[in-house]
Amino acid sequence: MLHPRWLAAVVVLAGALTGGDAWAEVQRLRIAYEAHDGCPGAGAFLREVTARTDLARAAAADEAALDVRVRITSSAGRSRGRITLGKGEDARVREVGGATCGEVVAALALITALRVDPTASLDPQPPAVGLRSSEAPEAGEARDAGGAPAPAEDPVAALPPAADPAAPAQLAGAGSGAAPGAGTSPQPPAASPAPPAPAARPATAPSRPPSPGASLPPRPRRPVERPWTLGLQGSAASGVAPEALLGGGPFVELRADLGLGAAFRVAAEVAATGAVDAGPGGALFLRGIGRVDACADLFRPARRLSLGPCVGAEGGFLHGTGLVGEAISDVDEGTVPWASLGLLARVTASLGSLVRIDAQGGPEFPLVRRSFMFERPAQLIHEVPAVTWTLRVGAGLSL
Repeated sequence: MLHPRWLAAVVVLAGALTGGDAWAEVQRLRIAYEAHDGCPGAGAFLREVTARTDLARAAAADEAALDVRVRITSSAGRSRGRITLGKGEDARVREVGGATCGEVVAALALITALRVDPTASLDPQPPAVGLRSSEAPEAGEARDAGGAPAPAEDPVAALPPAADPAAPAQLAGAGSGAAPGAGTSPQPPAASPAPPAPAARPATAPSRPPSPGASLPPRPRRPVERPWTLGLQGSAASGVAPEALLGGGPFVELRADLGLGAAFRVAAEVAATGAVDAGPGGALFLRGIGRVDACADLFRPARRLSLGPCVGAEGGFLHGTGLVGEAISDVDEGTVPWASLGLLARVTASLGSLVRIDAQGGPEFPLVRRSFMFERPAQLIHEVPAVTWTLRVGAGLSL
């Protein structure tokens, strides 16, 4: 069973994992854009921003918004852009240069997107668009000789009205009282008025396979993460001592984009059991270790949540101290080396752009197994098993 302090930590972690995405808010932008001839317009700049993050929108005249001032100039065949984000003391100014104005616009849009959303995509994501042939007009449209669209002809309206077989044949002169067969020649039946033609319906365009140059659906974006994290972690270890070792310490983590979301962590940790009742006497256990972990974020069920395995190695010391009891009056203490390897599972959540929390746990395999016992009378206090278990919960600031 976990100590109540660590149960509380796990509850806090679970609440953060379910509510992490609620931190994201849409940022309205008020853009002032000035560029030299041949540059994309302000609309293209805004599209470059919104293609990288879903949290940016153009502001209406009466809305509170982030001021974005863009100025692009040309010199010696190259373009140079300057962007100012915000006003007053909070304003941030950046300058970039490029061989073409399009490159400069893309770079300034990326700067704006990262200001709005630190997890924005480095590459613009194309919107999903319907496929349309550039050689044929839209379905249901026809072109007249002048090139203007002509209304589509409904095939039902073009057919002549069908004669009603139940209607009686009428002869010429029937209205004047002439009898049938009285020398008058039969006349074709009078045409009844044609029913009104139904309204023209646009034809449905047949589905076409995607052409080689057609836009594909956007790829799922992966948040841009800051590489360094400094923080503290708490730990609970079972099996190392007669009771769980509770403790913790600082850690430093480096995240590297190696295609697997790799992370490398170095940590220091001190943990203790408190007084343990060991029959004729008592004991106190203390462990101090340094630890190195390598993790991979293989699964990302949500934008700010990742799961993956870790392998770790730790080394240090395990110290036991005897405590005087009813049958023990002479006690001693001993220190033995400690080393183990671990295979753990880890879950990580990002709370905004700066705070990260994680939990990792699983089996560890001690490389040094020792026993602790009283000598007089002979009493075994604890023997380190072949497999121990650990749980660590950490929180840190990303830099």
